[in-house]
Amino acid sequence: MTSIIVCDLEATCWIDGESPSIEEMETIEIGCALCNLDGHILDEFSTFVLPTKNPILSVFCTKLTTITQKDIEHAPRFDVAMAMLDSWVAGRDCIWGSWGNFDCKLLLSQQQRSGFEFLFTRLPHINLKKAWRRTTKQRQHNDLQSALRFHEIEFEGTPHRAISDARNTARLLPQIAPGEIDLQLFEPL
Repeated sequence: MTSIIVCDLEATCWIDGESPSIEEMETIEIGCALCNLDGHILDEFSTFVLPTKNPILSVFCTKLTTITQKDIEHAPRFDVAMAMLDSWVAGRDCIWGSWGNFDCKLLLSQQQRSGFEFLFTRLPHINLKKAWRRTTKQRQHNDLQSALRFHEIEFEGTPHRAISDARNTARLLPQIAPGEIDLQLFEPL
C-alpha cells in the first residue's frame, strides 16, 4: 500500500444552531484525490449528490459551499454516488483519509440509513488532522485553511468545495511525519 485517497464531503447545512445532527445531514458533494504519501495526486473523483430528505438547499448552504440547487438537481442519489465511488476505488490497494473525522462519521451514518454497504467505507480510515497535529505539535490550527497558512501554503480552488478541499488536504501530506501515516497500522472501520 503506497497510496491514500484524500476524501472531503460537503453536506446539507443551515445557519449555526439550526443544523441537524450528523445523523440527519446528507452528502451533497464527494471529492477524492488519490495520492502518493508525498501528496502527488495520481487521480481524482468528484460528484454532486442529490439529498433526498432535504432536497432544497438552504441559502446558508449555497453561500458557504457555492453549490446551487441546479448543481444537485440531476445529481445521483447517495447510494448511486457511492456505487460510482466504489467503481473508482475498485482494485486500488490504499487507505483513505480526511481532515478530521466528520467525513468518516457522515459516510458511515448515511450508509447505515441507506441500507447499503459500500467498499469505500470498508477501507481503513485515517484522521489526517490528528496525524498533522501529532507531527507539528500544533493545536490552534483546527481548520484546513489555517493548517495551510501555518506552512505558508495558499489555498487553491474554492473553499468548502469537496474536490478543492481534498486537493488542498493532499498538499499537507508532505508535512505529516511518515510514521503518522503508517499504512500497516490501519484496520477497516
